[in-house]
Amino acid sequence: MTVLLIILAVFAVILLLPIRVKGGYGGGSWHVAAYYAFFRVLHKESQEKPPVLHPPVPDEEITEGQLVEIPPVDSVSAQNAAAAHIMSEPEPEPPKPEEPVKPEETVKPEDPAQDAAPPETAEQPAEEAKPEKPKKMNYFRWLKPHSLSDIMGLVEDGCAALSPGVRSLTKHLRFRHVNLRLNVGTDDPMKTAKTYGMICGAFFNLHAQLASVFDIEADSLRILADFENEKFDFAGSMEIRVSPAALILIALVVGFKFLFRSYPRYRREKKEAKLIEQETSPIPAE
Repeated sequence: MTVLLIILAVFAVILLLPIRVKGGYGGGSWHVAAYYAFFRVLHKESQEKPPVLHPPVPDEEITEGQLVEIPPVDSVSAQNAAAAHIMSEPEPEPPKPEEPVKPEETVKPEDPAQDAAPPETAEQPAEEAKPEKPKKMNYFRWLKPHSLSDIMGLVEDGCAALSPGVRSLTKHLRFRHVNLRLNVGTDDPMKTAKTYGMICGAFFNLHAQLASVFDIEADSLRILADFENEKFDFAGSMEIRVSPAALILIALVVGFKFLFRSYPRYRREKKEAKLIEQETSPIPAE
């Protein structure tokens, strides 16, 4: 009994340890990493683009009509090079003797008896293909949509099942170490001030709405107006925490909700299909 309790306690601790996902963006580069307990299970980051190498441009380009000086060639060295080239050339091979022409062979007349095709064997009657038995429709085959109405029904059931799951997920998602820095700058100082005011009003209003739904703890939220430079510079980072137990619980809630909505519809459609089959089946002869 003690061993069982220890195993259950260890299993509970494993499920309650949070999964941490850290991400950030700044300076045109991004990075994402996922951690479980003290182990890193995922790491992705943007790769630096290699610099574009341009071919070297010559200092002086040769234009039309410009003479190029050719260095003088020593006559003795030229003669030695010519002699070496002649010695390196392979000797020509002697011509091969011509082969005597063979007389043309006489073509024997074809024997019509040999060319006669063998008698065709009687074709065996092909085996009659047995009609395949229709597969019984079960719940899992019914989930595969066959028409637009089936797709719309599954989408409706899925949306209805996701609504309690999303509400549960918002309570278990925790946003930590949220950092944001945004520089706002345009070519006109007055336009910069108006843009800065609009961005501040929209951003802090959105932050208040999200904070009422999610658990958010921000370290630094800075929006700066740059009246000297024309640029928009953005950098930010944050960490998301969620426990495996919460994810498993949400998956079970969504799955059972989808099952309770879709299974009665499956039973109803199955009964209707069976009634239609009985009405359209031929009447057996007496």
